[in-house]
Amino acid sequence: MLKRIMCLILSIFMLIVATISSSAYTTDDVANAALAMIFKHEGVYTSVVVNDNGAVSLGKVGWHGFRALRLLRTIAEANKEQAKELLGEDFYNEIMTATDADWNYRVFTAAEKKLAEKFLATDESKKAQDELAFEDIKSYIVHGQSMGITDGKALVYFADIENQMGSYGAERVAKAAISAAGAPSKVTLKGMYDAAMKDKTAASSPTRRRSAYDYCNALKFDSEGVSSSFRTGEYRITAEPTLRVRTGPGTTYSQVTNSNGTTVVIPTGTKVTVTEISGDWGKISYSGKTGWINLLYAEYVESNVTPANKPDLNGNGKVDASDARLILRASAKIETLSASQRKLADVNSDGNITASDARTVLRMAAKLQ
Repeated sequence: MLKRIMCLILSIFMLIVATISSSAYTTDDVANAALAMIFKHEGVYTSVVVNDNGAVSLGKVGWHGFRALRLLRTIAEANKEQAKELLGEDFYNEIMTATDADWNYRVFTAAEKKLAEKFLATDESKKAQDELAFEDIKSYIVHGQSMGITDGKALVYFADIENQMGSYGAERVAKAAISAAGAPSKVTLKGMYDAAMKDKTAASSPTRRRSAYDYCNALKFDSEGVSSSFRTGEYRITAEPTLRVRTGPGTTYSQVTNSNGTTVVIPTGTKVTVTEISGDWGKISYSGKTGWINLLYAEYVESNVTPANKPDLNGNGKVDASDARLILRASAKIETLSASQRKLADVNSDGNITASDARTVLRMAAKLQ
């Protein structure tokens, strides 16, 4: 029996390695894309749902039941004295001694909700939630890969289902998608969506299913790997309440710190200039420090684009909607521009002609910038 289990584990491991090797994007790339989507669907650091289908849900990805217990315990262990003070002796002791089974159906009182919200607002909580969220969501991706799914968009969609429905629910939907496709490697985002909408439990949240589909469909995963849709320029931070800065382009890099040891964070709404792109990450300078931010938590500020030359592609002496239309057709490969037109069409000077350039020209034509 032990030999059979070891062989099964080895087979799953080799399948995961083969899956990652066969595509230019990594498991971390897919996990980061899923992380951003799930954050939008769930709550914030201090979210407390006292009774979410029979048990409490906590935090920004909605850890449920015994997983909520594990989160609270991790936070408490980082600063036990603070935990005792914020939670009170009885609540603290329960968290530190309870079993997973004790919390499978644990709901909160109104008083416990208030205590938990204060506890979840601490720096220790935010750090624990960031780290746990990535590891959890990465495990969802690995689960999907172990079933043989290779499509990046389908894996992100699978992760959202597992976060909401658990491993058994996600596996049930994935098996239905595999059956319909004929093989795990043939499962697509559309196949996962169709299977989810035929599953009674998954289909009970149709808005989320569609929102996740639209998000995944816009991702830049393809046969050549992850094609970043980001560019250098000015961005506005959208993460709430702050966005952490890392020493390199990924969550495996350490966080940038100030001279006094505190973590460098950028508040919501702050504008920063991105000078270099690596996947979904941008290099910035802020408060005297240089580092990298995840651009999934920032928005590009198009109004700051100032073209060196007026993008009058059709030569009629003005910038109008017809210029924007030419750029859009060129970005879709259905219009061939001359060398001089191409130079004018690349409004943001990133070396590519895209729909973003067309939008900028359209805004110029409408006197919005």
